[in-house]
Amino acid sequence: MRVIYCSIGNLKCFKENVYLINTTYVIIMKKLTKEKYYDAVYGSWLGRCIGSRLGAPLELKPYLWIKKRYGEINNYIKPLKEKYVNDDEMYEIVGLLTLERHGIDINSKIIGEEWLRELYTMMFTAEKAAYNNMKKRGIMPPESGKKNIYYDFIGGQMKGDIWGQIAPCPEIAAHYAKIDGEVAHSGDGILGEIFIAVLISLGFFNPNIKENINEALKYIPVDSNYHRFIKLAINLHSRYSNWRYSLRKLKGYWRKFKKELISQSSIKRKTILMTPFSAVHVLPNASIITLSLLYGNNDFEKSICIAAMCGFDTDCNCGNVGAILGTICGAQNIPHKWKDPLNDMFYTKTRSIKEIKISEIAKRVCRIGEKIIQNKCNNILLID
Repeated sequence: MRVIYCSIGNLKCFKENVYLINTTYVIIMKKLTKEKYYDAVYGSWLGRCIGSRLGAPLELKPYLWIKKRYGEINNYIKPLKEKYVNDDEMYEIVGLLTLERHGIDINSKIIGEEWLRELYTMMFTAEKAAYNNMKKRGIMPPESGKKNIYYDFIGGQMKGDIWGQIAPCPEIAAHYAKIDGEVAHSGDGILGEIFIAVLISLGFFNPNIKENINEALKYIPVDSNYHRFIKLAINLHSRYSNWRYSLRKLKGYWRKFKKELISQSSIKRKTILMTPFSAVHVLPNASIITLSLLYGNNDFEKSICIAAMCGFDTDCNCGNVGAILGTICGAQNIPHKWKDPLNDMFYTKTRSIKEIKISEIAKRVCRIGEKIIQNKCNNILLID
């Protein structure tokens, strides 16, 4: 038996992208031009930054308050602050720096060491607990994520974008997301990062967001709570035409499920889950991202605005939604009213990078991504 690679052919399908002729496997290569790859990565970063800026003023604000105050959101609700910094993207910058410094074969311990090297402020919940585990207690990944009272909060999910950007092959994106997630999370917390990374990865080749959600769900264990909440969102979308009604159903389901979590938790964790701060938990936010993508129906503006109007952890959710759809539509097709106010500038608080052009981040991501495609993505042909 032998294996050959080609980029064309009308052959009988044996497995996804693999075809069988007698005793020869023919792997059909997916073509990706460097120009399209860059435009998609740049679009993803623009989408992430746009979503963060849109959602930040609404973070943890009640749904009814948002509805009464802003009604149907269709633009930034406040003028953009100059040199605004969101903690969400800091960890993706550290991920990029880790790959640049250590090469493409990294593990969670190496990423954790780069956290200690680069981070010094604006850390919260699981990320702060993991940082303290490493710096003060010498507990390195993956134990830093397991011994973490916030292990299933949103932090992994919020920083999954970059692993899909560097790996337009979902199984490789899932691998990187897992090792990054282990730094501060376990269980559903890691699954959130994998789901987002795979969604980004799939967007390079398939513009159909509904199909991509169903495909990404294959990377999530069927018996997990995370799978349960994504399926809930899919089912709500299939039953109801109004996203606000689906959100109401979701919130009711989350309240009941949260009682189960509280009953199984330690006293300290009960205290956290019984406060409004439980809105930072990964599960309801995963459903909100899914609802926003499905009801948005591949429309960039509509999708990020639904995520903003849903409440909960809005900067994370809008950022993820923006990054996912920014990959699909590319930088050139993101509406000017959203991208122009950014002036192509990104600000963060890591020791090595304080400000940088968003386009430059995209170039650096693509340089790493090209190495990963050439060395790890066996069914992708990167061409000039």
